[in-house]
Amino acid sequence: MKLSDLIDEKISKIRFNYTVENEQGMQEFQSQIRLSSGKVVLLPKHPDDDLDLIEDYSNNKRVSFEKAQRYGLTSRLMFRNKQIKDIHFKFLDDEQISDSSAILELDNGKFITENNYGPNGLTDINLVIMNKTQFLNLADDNIQIRSLRNDILNH
Repeated sequence: MKLSDLIDEKISKIRFNYTVENEQGMQEFQSQIRLSSGKVVLLPKHPDDDLDLIEDYSNNKRVSFEKAQRYGLTSRLMFRNKQIKDIHFKFLDDEQISDSSAILELDNGKFITENNYGPNGLTDINLVIMNKTQFLNLADDNIQIRSLRNDILNH
C-alpha cells in the first residue's frame, strides 16, 4: 500500500504505544491506524509515495495492533469510519521536516498528527487532534504545510 492509497481510505480504529523511557532516555509514542480494509499502518513520516506502508508497519511497529493501548471513547468515536481526505507534511526551507509525522485531514474537519519523541517531563508526547484553525496556525514565515494530494503528487 502506497502513501497515496491512504487518501479516501476510512479509519476503523486507532491505537497507540507509549514508552516512558526508551534506550536513549526519551519518551516515545507511536500511533497505529487500522483501516476499514483491515490493513494496519503507522502515521506516515515522509512524503515518499514509493514507501510500502504495510511493510513499514511490519518493520517498525513496537507491538502488534491487538496489544497496543486504546484511546478513550470520545477519541475512538471521533475517528471511527472517518475518511482520510488528504495528508499534509511540514516543510522548512523547501526541505521536509524529517522528525515530524504527517498530518491526516479527516472528513469530519479534524486533523491528526503525533509527537513521537522528547525528553521526559519536558515534551508533550501524544496524538494531536486539531481543528482547521489550529491546523492553519502550524504554518508561519518559515514553515510551510504541503498537501500530498495537491502539492506533492502533482509535481
